[in-house]
Amino acid sequence: MKVTKCETMHELSYMARFSNMALEAAEKNHAKKVRAVTIRVGQMTGLVPEYLQHYYPQTVAGTMLEGSRLVIREEPVLVRCACGNVYTPDRGNGYACPVCGSAAGTLISGRQMDLVSVEIEE
Repeated sequence: MKVTKCETMHELSYMARFSNMALEAAEKNHAKKVRAVTIRVGQMTGLVPEYLQHYYPQTVAGTMLEGSRLVIREEPVLVRCACGNVYTPDRGNGYACPVCGSAAGTLISGRQMDLVSVEIEE
């Protein structure tokens, strides 16, 4: 797969935002250094974890986050059906509930994008 610069700019801007949030959290907690930053990214966000990992060193260079580890928790797409079943939608069955066959459900996971934790040295 060939990726153009425009396709990856999305991840760069989000990684810069996550890095700034982590830096603010570290400063607020009087950190001397950051060991790890953990973020959560839902599968429906359109963000590619490999690209986020690629841009992380660039967005943290020259800060107390430099040299820290980026941990990405990918959140699966989950839907809660009216029948109560929670499932991962599957294109093969038209995204319908595997228990009752209904295609009407509520998305409960998969769109998250947030900073989970910042592991610091005090």
